[in-house]
Amino acid sequence: MPAVTPEILKGMNLFEFLKLDELGDIAALSRVEEFKGGDYVYKEGAKAEKIYLVLEGRVAIEIEIGPNKKAVVYTENKGKMFGYPSLAKPKVFASDARCLDNVKLITLNADELVEKIFKNDCRRGYLVMNKLAEIISLKLKETSMQLVSLVHS
Repeated sequence: MPAVTPEILKGMNLFEFLKLDELGDIAALSRVEEFKGGDYVYKEGAKAEKIYLVLEGRVAIEIEIGPNKKAVVYTENKGKMFGYPSLAKPKVFASDARCLDNVKLITLNADELVEKIFKNDCRRGYLVMNKLAEIISLKLKETSMQLVSLVHS
């Protein structure tokens, strides 16, 4: 697996506003994981430990809407992050993440990110968490719009 570089992280929505020299230590904690189309990255109810950043492919975020029936609430592609429950209590996923294609993800252990970087650099921690709040807000809006369209279809 190729190493994750600050330049690669700069292309991800969660870190796009940070300077390259602020991404080196985050890159050092990052790993690349590969999944095949149809694989689940995580399932609803699983313990949330990692942040995921899409390097290649597409990942559908799904919720159960009935017995054996799921709905895609949004799809993440290159440069987008998902797995934000790993950064907030209760640290449990409320959805499934299913790969639509062969996928390469950058993964970061959320506790390591907080303990090794954000606790020593509160400014950077604040900025990343502020960006995370913005991403979550957009995802809630997308989810609401998708659910409304499901109800009316």
